[in-house]
Amino acid sequence: MEHLNFLKNLISNMFKIKSIYQNTVLYRSYIKWLIYIDNKNILNENNKVRGPLIDKYLPKNKTGAELGVLLGNFSKILLKYSNAKELHLVDLWYFFGSEWNWAGGNASTVDALIKVLKENKKEINESKIIVHVQDDLIFLKEKPDNYFDWVYIDSAHEYEHTIKELELLIKKVKLNGIVCGDDWRPNPIHRHHGVYKAVMEFVEKGYFEILYSNDQDLQWFLKLVLK
Repeated sequence: MEHLNFLKNLISNMFKIKSIYQNTVLYRSYIKWLIYIDNKNILNENNKVRGPLIDKYLPKNKTGAELGVLLGNFSKILLKYSNAKELHLVDLWYFFGSEWNWAGGNASTVDALIKVLKENKKEINESKIIVHVQDDLIFLKEKPDNYFDWVYIDSAHEYEHTIKELELLIKKVKLNGIVCGDDWRPNPIHRHHGVYKAVMEFVEKGYFEILYSNDQDLQWFLKLVLK
Protein backbone atom coordinates (compact mmCIF):
# COMPACT_ATOMS: atom_id res chain seq x y z
CA MET A 1 0.00 0.00 0.00
CA GLU A 2 2.91 2.36 0.75
CA HIS A 3 4.26 2.10 -2.78
CA LEU A 4 0.84 3.08 -4.17
CA ASN A 5 0.68 6.15 -1.92
CA PHE A 6 4.20 7.11 -2.95
CA LEU A 7 3.30 6.81 -6.62
CA LYS A 8 0.11 8.81 -6.13
CA ASN A 9 2.00 11.61 -4.39
CA LEU A 10 4.73 11.59 -7.01
CA ILE A 11 2.32 11.91 -9.90
CA SER A 12 0.24 14.48 -8.02
CA ASN A 13 3.25 16.76 -7.77
CA MET A 14 3.69 16.52 -11.53
CA PHE A 15 0.24 17.98 -12.04
CA LYS A 16 0.26 20.87 -9.58
CA ILE A 17 -0.27 23.28 -12.45
CA LYS A 18 -3.62 21.88 -13.53
CA SER A 19 -4.28 24.64 -16.04
CA ILE A 20 -1.45 23.27 -18.18
CA TYR A 21 -1.97 19.56 -17.79
CA GLN A 22 -5.65 18.96 -17.08
CA ASN A 23 -6.61 18.47 -20.74
CA THR A 24 -3.82 16.03 -21.53
CA VAL A 25 -4.38 12.29 -22.00
CA LEU A 26 -1.80 11.58 -19.29
CA TYR A 27 -3.62 13.73 -16.72
CA ARG A 28 -7.02 12.20 -17.51
CA SER A 29 -5.53 8.71 -17.32
CA TYR A 30 -3.98 9.58 -13.97
CA ILE A 31 -7.30 10.78 -12.54
CA LYS A 32 -9.06 7.65 -13.79
CA TRP A 33 -6.32 5.52 -12.23
CA LEU A 34 -6.72 7.28 -8.87
CA ILE A 35 -10.46 6.64 -8.90
CA TYR A 36 -9.86 2.99 -9.77
CA ILE A 37 -7.32 2.49 -6.97
CA ASP A 38 -9.49 4.27 -4.39
CA ASN A 39 -12.58 2.28 -5.38
CA LYS A 40 -10.62 -0.96 -5.24
CA ASN A 41 -9.34 -0.16 -1.75
CA ILE A 42 -12.86 0.74 -0.59
CA LEU A 43 -14.20 -2.51 -2.06
CA ASN A 44 -11.56 -4.57 -0.27
CA GLU A 45 -12.35 -2.88 3.04
CA ASN A 46 -16.10 -3.32 2.51
CA ASN A 47 -15.67 -7.02 1.80
CA LYS A 48 -13.90 -7.46 5.14
CA VAL A 49 -17.03 -6.11 6.81
CA ARG A 50 -19.60 -7.76 4.56
CA GLY A 51 -18.24 -11.29 4.93
CA PRO A 52 -19.11 -11.62 8.64
CA LEU A 53 -22.52 -10.03 7.99
CA ILE A 54 -23.27 -12.58 5.28
CA ASP A 55 -22.14 -15.32 7.64
CA LYS A 56 -24.46 -14.03 10.37
CA TYR A 57 -27.64 -13.24 8.46
CA LEU A 58 -27.83 -15.48 5.38
CA PRO A 59 -29.04 -19.08 5.76
CA LYS A 60 -26.48 -21.72 4.79
CA ASN A 61 -26.69 -24.16 1.88
CA LYS A 62 -29.73 -22.46 0.36
CA THR A 63 -30.74 -20.82 -2.93
CA GLY A 64 -29.77 -17.18 -3.40
CA ALA A 65 -29.16 -14.48 -5.99
CA GLU A 66 -26.95 -11.45 -6.44
CA LEU A 67 -28.64 -8.71 -8.45
CA GLY A 68 -25.84 -6.56 -9.86
CA VAL A 69 -22.53 -8.39 -10.16
CA LEU A 70 -20.11 -6.20 -12.14
CA LEU A 71 -16.69 -7.92 -11.77
CA GLY A 72 -17.92 -10.64 -9.44
CA ASN A 73 -15.65 -9.68 -6.55
CA PHE A 74 -18.45 -9.78 -4.00
CA SER A 75 -19.89 -12.95 -5.52
CA LYS A 76 -16.98 -14.86 -4.01
CA ILE A 77 -17.81 -13.46 -0.57
CA LEU A 78 -21.46 -14.43 -0.93
CA LEU A 79 -20.59 -17.97 -1.98
CA LYS A 80 -17.93 -18.41 0.68
CA TYR A 81 -19.98 -17.26 3.66
CA SER A 82 -23.43 -18.52 2.63
CA ASN A 83 -22.22 -21.80 1.12
CA ALA A 84 -25.14 -21.44 -1.29
CA LYS A 85 -26.23 -24.65 -2.97
CA GLU A 86 -27.42 -22.52 -5.89
CA LEU A 87 -26.27 -18.94 -6.52
CA HIS A 88 -27.70 -16.90 -9.39
CA LEU A 89 -25.51 -14.02 -10.62
CA VAL A 90 -27.57 -11.47 -12.54
CA ASP A 91 -26.30 -8.45 -14.46
CA LEU A 92 -26.82 -6.73 -17.81
CA TRP A 93 -23.09 -6.71 -18.63
CA TYR A 94 -22.79 -6.09 -22.41
CA PHE A 95 -26.52 -5.34 -22.72
CA PHE A 96 -25.75 -2.20 -20.69
CA GLY A 97 -23.26 -1.13 -23.38
CA SER A 98 -19.62 -1.74 -24.21
CA GLU A 99 -18.41 0.01 -21.05
CA TRP A 100 -19.68 1.10 -17.65
CA ASN A 101 -19.27 4.86 -17.93
CA TRP A 102 -18.78 5.23 -14.16
CA ALA A 103 -16.19 2.47 -13.70
CA GLY A 104 -12.46 2.93 -13.20
CA GLY A 105 -9.74 0.65 -14.52
CA ASN A 106 -10.94 -1.75 -17.21
CA ALA A 107 -14.53 -0.63 -17.76
CA SER A 108 -15.31 -3.20 -20.45
CA THR A 109 -18.59 -4.99 -19.73
CA VAL A 110 -17.53 -7.97 -21.85
CA ASP A 111 -14.23 -8.32 -19.99
CA ALA A 112 -16.12 -8.16 -16.69
CA LEU A 113 -18.38 -11.02 -17.76
CA ILE A 114 -15.41 -13.07 -18.99
CA LYS A 115 -13.74 -12.54 -15.61
CA VAL A 116 -16.84 -13.81 -13.79
CA LEU A 117 -17.07 -16.87 -16.05
CA LYS A 118 -13.38 -17.73 -15.75
CA GLU A 119 -13.14 -17.29 -12.00
CA ASN A 120 -16.25 -19.37 -11.36
CA LYS A 121 -15.73 -22.04 -14.03
CA LYS A 122 -15.74 -24.92 -11.56
CA GLU A 123 -18.89 -23.77 -9.76
CA ILE A 124 -20.65 -23.05 -13.08
CA ASN A 125 -19.83 -26.55 -14.37
CA GLU A 126 -21.23 -27.98 -11.14
CA SER A 127 -24.41 -25.85 -11.53
CA LYS A 128 -23.68 -24.26 -8.18
CA ILE A 129 -23.42 -20.86 -9.87
CA ILE A 130 -25.79 -19.86 -12.68
CA VAL A 131 -24.92 -16.70 -14.62
CA HIS A 132 -27.70 -14.62 -16.20
CA VAL A 133 -26.92 -11.84 -18.68
CA GLN A 134 -30.28 -10.22 -18.14
CA ASP A 135 -32.23 -7.38 -16.60
CA ASP A 136 -32.85 -8.37 -12.99
CA LEU A 137 -36.56 -7.48 -13.12
CA ILE A 138 -37.11 -9.84 -16.05
CA PHE A 139 -35.05 -12.49 -14.28
CA LEU A 140 -37.21 -12.24 -11.15
CA LYS A 141 -40.48 -12.32 -13.09
CA GLU A 142 -39.42 -15.57 -14.74
CA LYS A 143 -38.75 -17.34 -11.44
CA PRO A 144 -41.49 -19.22 -9.54
CA ASP A 145 -42.89 -17.67 -6.38
CA ASN A 146 -41.11 -18.64 -3.15
CA TYR A 147 -38.03 -19.73 -5.10
CA PHE A 148 -35.30 -17.90 -3.18
CA ASP A 149 -34.13 -18.19 0.40
CA TRP A 150 -32.23 -14.91 0.05
CA VAL A 151 -31.41 -12.18 -2.47
CA TYR A 152 -28.68 -9.51 -2.35
CA ILE A 153 -29.41 -6.25 -4.23
CA ASP A 154 -26.57 -4.18 -5.68
CA SER A 155 -28.10 -3.12 -8.97
CA ALA A 156 -29.43 0.27 -10.11
CA HIS A 157 -29.20 2.11 -6.74
CA GLU A 158 -32.31 4.08 -7.72
CA TYR A 159 -35.68 4.50 -6.00
CA GLU A 160 -38.00 3.39 -8.82
CA HIS A 161 -35.92 0.34 -9.71
CA THR A 162 -35.58 -0.73 -6.08
CA ILE A 163 -39.36 -0.41 -5.61
CA LYS A 164 -39.92 -2.75 -8.56
CA GLU A 165 -37.34 -5.20 -7.22
CA LEU A 166 -38.95 -5.29 -3.79
CA GLU A 167 -42.44 -5.71 -5.26
CA LEU A 168 -41.21 -8.84 -7.01
CA LEU A 169 -39.10 -10.09 -4.13
CA ILE A 170 -42.00 -10.27 -1.67
CA LYS A 171 -43.36 -12.92 -4.05
CA LYS A 172 -40.15 -14.65 -5.11
CA VAL A 173 -38.48 -14.93 -1.68
CA LYS A 174 -39.81 -17.44 0.84
CA LEU A 175 -41.55 -16.25 4.00
CA ASN A 176 -38.88 -15.49 6.63
CA GLY A 177 -36.31 -15.35 3.83
CA ILE A 178 -33.71 -12.59 3.61
CA VAL A 179 -33.55 -9.58 1.30
CA CYS A 180 -30.37 -7.57 1.71
CA GLY A 181 -28.16 -5.18 -0.18
CA ASP A 182 -25.76 -2.29 -0.51
CA ASP A 183 -26.06 1.52 -0.40
CA TRP A 184 -27.90 2.23 2.86
CA ARG A 185 -28.01 6.04 2.58
CA PRO A 186 -30.41 7.71 5.05
CA ASN A 187 -29.17 11.15 3.98
CA PRO A 188 -31.92 12.47 1.66
CA ILE A 189 -29.51 14.55 -0.41
CA HIS A 190 -27.33 11.58 -1.34
CA ARG A 191 -27.80 10.51 -4.96
CA HIS A 192 -28.39 6.88 -3.90
CA HIS A 193 -30.85 7.71 -1.12
CA GLY A 194 -33.56 6.05 -3.19
CA VAL A 195 -32.53 2.58 -2.01
CA TYR A 196 -33.09 3.54 1.64
CA LYS A 197 -36.35 5.32 0.79
CA ALA A 198 -37.74 2.32 -1.11
CA VAL A 199 -36.75 -0.17 1.58
CA MET A 200 -38.27 1.92 4.36
CA GLU A 201 -41.59 2.15 2.52
CA PHE A 202 -41.85 -1.64 2.47
CA VAL A 203 -40.75 -1.89 6.09
CA GLU A 204 -43.42 0.61 7.13
CA LYS A 205 -46.05 -1.40 5.23
CA GLY A 206 -45.11 -4.42 7.33
CA TYR A 207 -43.54 -6.62 4.66
CA PHE A 208 -40.06 -6.63 6.15
CA GLU A 209 -38.37 -6.55 9.52
CA ILE A 210 -34.96 -4.86 9.64
CA LEU A 211 -32.34 -7.23 11.02
CA TYR A 212 -29.39 -4.92 10.36
CA SER A 213 -28.70 -1.54 8.75
CA ASN A 214 -25.65 0.69 8.88
CA ASP A 215 -24.83 3.91 7.03
CA GLN A 216 -21.10 3.35 7.60
CA ASP A 217 -20.66 -0.01 5.89
CA LEU A 218 -23.83 0.73 3.83
CA GLN A 219 -25.24 -2.77 4.33
CA TRP A 220 -28.82 -3.72 5.16
CA PHE A 221 -30.54 -7.03 5.91
CA LEU A 222 -34.30 -7.58 6.02
CA LYS A 223 -36.46 -10.57 6.94
CA LEU A 224 -39.61 -11.05 4.87
CA VAL A 225 -42.43 -11.36 7.41
CA LEU A 226 -45.54 -10.69 5.28
CA LYS A 227 -46.51 -12.11 1.89
